Amino acid sequence: MKGLLIAAILLVSTTLTAQEKVIRPIDVPMSFSGSYGELRHDHFHGGLDWRVGGKTGDPIHSIKSGFVKQVTVSPWGYGNGIYVQHPDGTMSVYGHMSAFTSDIAARIREEQYSRESYSVSLQFSEDEFPVEQGDIIGYVGNTGSSAGPHLHMEVRNSEGVPMNYIALGYYKPQDNLCPTIRRVAFYAYDTLAVPRPYRIHMIQNPSARKEPINLPSESYVAIDAVDLQDGTTGKLAVEQYSVFLDEQRIFNFTLGDIGFEEGRYIKSLVQHGERGADMIKSVVDPANMLSYKTDTLCGGLIRLSDDSLHTLRVEATDEHGNCSAVRLKVRRRGSFNAPAQDTAFNTSNFFWYLPNFINTEGMTFTLPPASLFDNIRVDWKKAGEADPENGIYSPVWKIYGGNAPLQRSGLLKIDHTVPPEKIGKAYVAVPGFGYAGQVDCAKVGWGTYFVAVDEQGPEIRTDRAGNIRVRDAKSGVAEARVLIDGKWHLSMFKRGIVRILDRQTISKGTHGVVVEATDIVGNVSKYEIKMKF
Repeated sequence: MKGLLIAAILLVSTTLTAQEKVIRPIDVPMSFSGSYGELRHDHFHGGLDWRVGGKTGDPIHSIKSGFVKQVTVSPWGYGNGIYVQHPDGTMSVYGHMSAFTSDIAARIREEQYSRESYSVSLQFSEDEFPVEQGDIIGYVGNTGSSAGPHLHMEVRNSEGVPMNYIALGYYKPQDNLCPTIRRVAFYAYDTLAVPRPYRIHMIQNPSARKEPINLPSESYVAIDAVDLQDGTTGKLAVEQYSVFLDEQRIFNFTLGDIGFEEGRYIKSLVQHGERGADMIKSVVDPANMLSYKTDTLCGGLIRLSDDSLHTLRVEATDEHGNCSAVRLKVRRRGSFNAPAQDTAFNTSNFFWYLPNFINTEGMTFTLPPASLFDNIRVDWKKAGEADPENGIYSPVWKIYGGNAPLQRSGLLKIDHTVPPEKIGKAYVAVPGFGYAGQVDCAKVGWGTYFVAVDEQGPEIRTDRAGNIRVRDAKSGVAEARVLIDGKWHLSMFKRGIVRILDRQTISKGTHGVVVEATDIVGNVSKYEIKMKF
């Protein structure tokens, strides 16, 4: 009996060990241009971006056995993406691929022609496309929202939360380098009933700062830091940010695992309104659902009760424990002038836990409860009158929330003078006539808005290089499709260019090509040319 028990334990141990072992997805030295948890403005990066030497076409291997559960094709996001389900409950995801294996590619192509759509998403059963560890599932590319050839790979646990495969020890890149703290900024609050923060200092290369920094009695700090690893130029994620005042910690944020739903709260974690890389701020908003990852004293505020010199230490630590620190001398000194209030604006106080409204003659803006992370002041005014001769069919309204991030959009309704025969082509526009939303109720954030009418279809032309270009000066292009000899043909529309794909299926010779483009309010244009294939 004892022998059977030991054998069972060894079997379980061996099985778990086998499940935990993974291989690299590509046959190149381990080097990353992006890592888990990087700050990406409106989300945290959920995986690893493997560097590929700037070229496409290298094979991509499944890191573990399993089966292909889903495949997606899109001009944006992951582009050509593949999702492999594993027996241990995890799922590995591979994005920006140039191509899939031939059997998967055939299924995708069949679906694209069936739907007459480039963008598709297919789900597969367990027995359709099984894969063994190391099997080729596709090839490195630059598709979707990608700035250069690379492989985006992430692994999600059984609950769909991305896992940090480096922190968990599955991949062990050489890392003897500490993070770099590139900028440190300080912010104060004005003195109105609902205070608005404003920047008082931006310290570039703070490690070289020797002179004391003058601060008000209450302020907070924001940190721009990146991690570096041996053998890669990638500016990677920092695992932990800490701030100490006279050796007492007033702020600590530890990244850990972050799910997709939680990821949107990055908007409350970073300081908005600054150019360049995102900066983690020490103050914690009341509606920041990532607050459980923070540990603060006085809400992360720097409170100076005297005029003596104090030491502020900022630390950044990577997932391997490498830590860098910047020590700054700070003191309470001087007066700071908040930006002057623009008296041309009306001002409303918005509260994060309440529904909020601007309701004035000709315009209504509604923000549902929990749309904000903190209480804010919203400035608004009528910035211009209607000008139908120039396509503006309502007053121009400006709504400004001081760079405060939104969890969800507000609802905007503007009274207008669009004639009944044109109402189907009306929309809420931004300066330059870009599309912002439907005329009856647009979902918008802070900005300048008015009602416009778009009665012309998109412009379609061929440029000198032979590219088919589509643009719409007003509402914007919603769709562009290609017909060859009267039949729908696979193409992709991205960044204003129509690319005809699947050319190997077109017989040699000259064919009639029609490009149909539709704008957001439904105007259609056609462009007919003869093309030689």
